[in-house]
Amino acid sequence: MEPQSWNRIPLDWSRPTATDVVVALVLGYLLYQQPDIPEWIAFLVAGLALRCLRFTQKTL
Repeated sequence: MEPQSWNRIPLDWSRPTATDVVVALVLGYLLYQQPDIPEWIAFLVAGLALRCLRFTQKTL
């Protein structure tokens, strides 16, 4: 079997917990209500708050 180069990427995918979802929804709603912040930034920050992608230290 050949080594796979994409496997060296230090990212892990995980499902968000209920707490992560609540925090992301509240944060997204609060940012969405601010008149100076564009909608896409509010949704982007809320998506990042879900913590689905996590950086890890993978060793070879």
